[in-house]
Amino acid sequence: MKPEISIIMPVRNGEKYIGEAIESILSQTYNDYELIVVDDGCTDRTCELVETFRPRLDLKWVHHPVNQGIARSVNDGLRAASGEFIAFLDHDDAWLPDFLRTQIAHLKAHPDVGMVHSDFQTVNAEGEILEASVAACRGRTRSNGNVFPQLFMDSFIVGNSVLIRRECLDRLGGFDETLRWGDYHLWLRIARHYKVDYTDKVLTMYRQHATQETRDLSLRTPWEDSVALLAIRKILEDYPEVRRELGENTVRRRTALLYFDMAHSWFSKGQVENARISLTKAIRAQPVNLRYYVMYALTLLQPNQAIALRNAWRRMRGEALS
Repeated sequence: MKPEISIIMPVRNGEKYIGEAIESILSQTYNDYELIVVDDGCTDRTCELVETFRPRLDLKWVHHPVNQGIARSVNDGLRAASGEFIAFLDHDDAWLPDFLRTQIAHLKAHPDVGMVHSDFQTVNAEGEILEASVAACRGRTRSNGNVFPQLFMDSFIVGNSVLIRRECLDRLGGFDETLRWGDYHLWLRIARHYKVDYTDKVLTMYRQHATQETRDLSLRTPWEDSVALLAIRKILEDYPEVRRELGENTVRRRTALLYFDMAHSWFSKGQVENARISLTKAIRAQPVNLRYYVMYALTLLQPNQAIALRNAWRRMRGEALS
């Protein structure tokens, strides 16, 4: 019999964390699943470590002799999947024990919902909890149903918390392989056609560490657009009516915010020239936003002066210093 859930795990040289990720799958209170590991050209002990788990789970392998990238890896995993529902787990993340049971129960109880996601916690490279609940720590609430307008303005879905009906992917396809990372673009496409619900429970763990490609600024230049901005541009190409529905001002505000986020990342790393490049783009997209000019002014100061002013501003607003 086919398993009810297919779990896709793309990995490249993940020997440090992949054992913990698979153990979190084995600890699930729901066990009708298969695990599809996509070896994206691993050169470390990843494959050897994964094989030790074979006696304990339904394991499938997809092997890439050389690195193909995350989008191709996910899609190859989907092509090998046989489940009615699809979940994704990165090799450096983990699930809490009730993740699968909670999410599949929600989709079965709400047949008009195409995808469900959840609250999650963040941890550092050593597994120490940074935020026990992202929703609580960041004061966030999430809507159910037609979430496309909110999702367009904020990439709030973490990939390891989703469970998706296979029919959504059969209809819309998987990750767009023209994008380096295709998750946000896929969530937007699903939200365009299906209801997307939220489980207000911490069900997954998202690990933050410097070696993540999405967090490593050394892999990009200030002239490159962010992952989210590329996804937004592709959505506007795929669905040109979105610009009319949301309004040009909304599109420009979202574009500016993404440039500003990149500028903040560069600035936090002390790379002020790169921050100025991103801020210039933000100002061009939304020239009426005062805080873009304030940060631009900060980039013209000496680093110690900029940090002192930033911390003073945060104290006035009651924010945590970093």
